[in-house]
Amino acid sequence: MKRKTRTRRQSRPRFEGQKSPRPFRGWYAPSLEDLLAKDGEIIRPSYLPEPELSFAGRQTCEDPRTGLTAYGPYSKTDATRREQIRIGIVGPAEAVDRANRFLEQLSRPIDQSGDVDAILHPSFPGVNAGEPFQCQFVTQGIWQRTMRPGDVGLVEKHPDFRTRIGLLLGFVVSEIRALCELDSRPDVVVCAMTKSLEELCRTGIAEYDRDQRRSSEADSEGEEEISAELARSFRRGLKAACLDLVPTQLLWHRTLAGTAGVQDLATRAWNLTVALLYKAGVIPWRLSDVIEGSCFVGISFYHEDESASPFLHTSIAQAFSERGDGFVLRGDQLEWDPQKHKEKAPHLKQEQAKRLLSRVLSAYKQQVGTLPRVVTLHKTSRFTPEEQAGFEEALEGIPQYGLLTITRRGLTAFRPGPKPVLRGTILDFGERLGLVYTTGYIPFLRCYPGFRIPQPLEITENWGSLTLTDAARDILRLTKLNWNAAAFCSRDPITLAFAKRVGDILKMAHGKEPALHYRYYM
Repeated sequence: MKRKTRTRRQSRPRFEGQKSPRPFRGWYAPSLEDLLAKDGEIIRPSYLPEPELSFAGRQTCEDPRTGLTAYGPYSKTDATRREQIRIGIVGPAEAVDRANRFLEQLSRPIDQSGDVDAILHPSFPGVNAGEPFQCQFVTQGIWQRTMRPGDVGLVEKHPDFRTRIGLLLGFVVSEIRALCELDSRPDVVVCAMTKSLEELCRTGIAEYDRDQRRSSEADSEGEEEISAELARSFRRGLKAACLDLVPTQLLWHRTLAGTAGVQDLATRAWNLTVALLYKAGVIPWRLSDVIEGSCFVGISFYHEDESASPFLHTSIAQAFSERGDGFVLRGDQLEWDPQKHKEKAPHLKQEQAKRLLSRVLSAYKQQVGTLPRVVTLHKTSRFTPEEQAGFEEALEGIPQYGLLTITRRGLTAFRPGPKPVLRGTILDFGERLGLVYTTGYIPFLRCYPGFRIPQPLEITENWGSLTLTDAARDILRLTKLNWNAAAFCSRDPITLAFAKRVGDILKMAHGKEPALHYRYYM
């Protein structure tokens, strides 16, 4: 094997008449004016074909729903095959009944309306023992826990929004714990809500925030403490409380009842099915054209709300293998004062960066059985020399790697004619930097499934051995690993798309050791 040489830190691009930026004084990337002012140089676009996904029997297709309908999930012909997925249900009696009926609907085909695009909004084939899934969602009375009417009434009648959310969370989590104590426990627990509880979970947020701004007084003595983040999101509190229990799926009344403003029944069935499959350990699809032994990592930070210091942040890494395995790891805590450091985004010291990425590689080896051959690391802020050195120390022995900063600065481009820019278009700025269009016109769908002008991602730093084309291909692939839905693709790569959501959940875990697998955070 060819020995990897350490990549020297690249110099940031400079253009005629432009002064060098002061080192480490904040984010720097070439301005649009600088890029357009480069003499004798034309920025030429190129196009990357749509990444393909692998389904049962290693059959490939670009679109998740088309591939699942034609071939079935990847696990159908893999060691991860499951014939039944045990579903638990928790909620008020009315909501539990609705959830049962919804699961019954998922077992049968759901035809799409004839006046919609059959490719953009396909019919749902049904999840049952037959084709294409050869898998069933199973529930029974022992896996269903209804909230006591008195507990529901206590939540509905309490006038304080903050306390109301805390009560509801406490009642729901206690029922989930009871399910987890069963000898034959469910694989996933669905938390179903009634219309009144959904409205009460949402009504009061604005009033609560205004009260918090008016007064910073502590809660009265003896009153149960419930964090501000808990008041803002029942979902985050639910996920945080269940990190050591079981993957959960929250179903609001509007989703169960199909009220105005929600997606059609077939689309809701697709999205819920993919989420439940992945949370139960079934792999819906895998990337088909990626190097075996690839590891994709996203680095982000969250602020510890309950800490004594307002500047205390914690680093987290979200990592994904080419097989679709996802895991979350918490790193070191660090103090970061934006005014002192002249930069809002926190940065790791060398040893902290090395330690965090080393933990990722160790977890990858534990899950896959060997160290990765290629590691791609994504951040939304620049790499300091200390961070780069720490990450590269952890990567010693890894044949290929890339350390990428991915941002969105509002740069865009237009193609001739009335059609939007093609998804997969890249614009090379030189120095292995440029734009990557993860949204835009999609030939397979014969349309642009968006409402605004497509905005590209920008690779503003690229250290290591990956070319711009390599980095762009990886980004496009990672936009197709969102198992929260069955959409063709997402706007951001999975390494960064849910970083804030994961951080918000860990905030509310109050120091609890985070669950390793990503399915607990979905």
